Amino acid sequence: MGKCLDFKNCGFDNRDGARFCTHCGIPTKGTLLKGRYAIESLLDKDRGTVTFQATDQQTQQPVTIRALIPKDTSTQEQENFLQDAELAVSLSTHVSDPGSIRVIDYGQDGPVVFMAKTALAQPQQPASTLSRLVNRISSDFFPQTPPAGNMGGDEEEATQLRIAVPAAAAVSPQPIQSTPASALRDWLTEGNLAYEHGAYDQALSAYEMATRQDAGLVEAWSGKGATLLHVGQPDEALVAYDQAIALNPNDPELWTSRASVLHDLQRYDEEMYCYDQALTFEPDYVYAWSGRGMALAEQGYAEEALVAFDRALMLDPQRSTIWQAMGDTLYSLQRYDEALIAIDRAFALDDSQASLWDTKGNILRRLKQPEKALALHEHATAIEPDNATTWFDKANDLRDLRNYREALSDYDQALALDPTLAGAWYNRGNVLAALRIFEQALDSYDRALQYDDGLISAWYNKGSLLHELKRHQEALAAFDRALSLDVHYIAAWNNKGLSLFALGRLDEALAALDQATSFAPEEPDAWYNKAVVLEKLGRKQEAVTCQDWARSLDQQAKDKQGR
Repeated sequence: MGKCLDFKNCGFDNRDGARFCTHCGIPTKGTLLKGRYAIESLLDKDRGTVTFQATDQQTQQPVTIRALIPKDTSTQEQENFLQDAELAVSLSTHVSDPGSIRVIDYGQDGPVVFMAKTALAQPQQPASTLSRLVNRISSDFFPQTPPAGNMGGDEEEATQLRIAVPAAAAVSPQPIQSTPASALRDWLTEGNLAYEHGAYDQALSAYEMATRQDAGLVEAWSGKGATLLHVGQPDEALVAYDQAIALNPNDPELWTSRASVLHDLQRYDEEMYCYDQALTFEPDYVYAWSGRGMALAEQGYAEEALVAFDRALMLDPQRSTIWQAMGDTLYSLQRYDEALIAIDRAFALDDSQASLWDTKGNILRRLKQPEKALALHEHATAIEPDNATTWFDKANDLRDLRNYREALSDYDQALALDPTLAGAWYNRGNVLAALRIFEQALDSYDRALQYDDGLISAWYNKGSLLHELKRHQEALAAFDRALSLDVHYIAAWNNKGLSLFALGRLDEALAALDQATSFAPEEPDAWYNKAVVLEKLGRKQEAVTCQDWARSLDQQAKDKQGR
């Protein structure tokens, strides 16, 4: 994940590949500003500005990047900043004293306006680059004493990872072996740094020592909870968050973090209670609203989820993840036009995520625009070539465009990445059936049912192919499985009647077709088939009546189309 470099005040877990933090807007680690300045670490933050350590890729020299925080500054403030930066660059051309700071560049990239500064070469190197970096962090980024009132865990994106990032508010640690025995170790900061760098075992040990050193240190309990959840120990994480909340019960961040743990434990009612608690203490806490919306959407309460997403976006309309979650929810409700609007809003904020391209492609396919959908899914597979779902969706576009051979290739690619993808096996079977490669199609349906034996349409299509191959007894078994899952499956009753007719079981065939015409009296096919069976049984007048009714239904359908 692209964790926000400001893990003290933000710590948001962005999706892989995100260039800017979705929450606060600052660049993530590794981002190339203007394709030149590679962001490495956060050095300082002060009143709407952040300062980064970076490397100039053109000269391979270290530089300092000073930027405005997008969510904390207005458009006018950004314009003023760029004007000041332009003047600073002009003045810096006249500076040549060794050690002087020069502004060498400025500009805007995405939501960020910035200037690049560097020091001219010194006559002597006082220390290594690493030493200067560590000293800068320890003095500026981690104050000696936590600020008053900052006792909770950092904010999280509940709709994404549902984990809280531990706050960092202490002295930057020196390596363990160099710490004087007489010094009081700052275990909290060591835990925070270890967590930030992915050393979770070390982080847990440090947080444990911090809580032993001070059992009332809320941030240590919160950090411990976040780390335990990250390493797959949600039960232990819940204990840690419970301790943090016992110490600071009015912190909405802690309640939202606890909700994330309960979501992982599938204790959804308790999860919702935590969001309600968070919103009781801070009604405008955007993370609780977004987390609540995601939880409701996953539990099938789509309309209620949309209300929560609306509230979250009223509070912070610059959150692409919430716009995407809203788009996904509208898509599930088949409100495709509205879903497209929401996804486009997410795109305007961050178009780097494969999932956005994929979702928009799916919406366009549902809107009967498979050509446009295909272009989007091609881009999604280029961004994430190892994502089975995007290959599956691209194959669906090709299927709708009747490019069956190409679709087959992409279904195979999806299944090479995830052989348990039942939908891909099912659609692969449909494409093979369209190509009249029936035996392989049957094998694909069987593989789909191996991973999801409740896939009704796979049972039905399997039965239809078996009937086509005159394997009527096997077809009958498949239709019965489909009907055991949905007794109102009209097409299955109709085709079951055909298989029974082919087996010479006329009375049973008539009973099956009676079911079809009873459930769907306006469908002409079942009436035509029923007429054939009745005639075979010698009930000619009833057969004529059924045939006349079927013709009448056909004519009504034609008349409607002609209007």
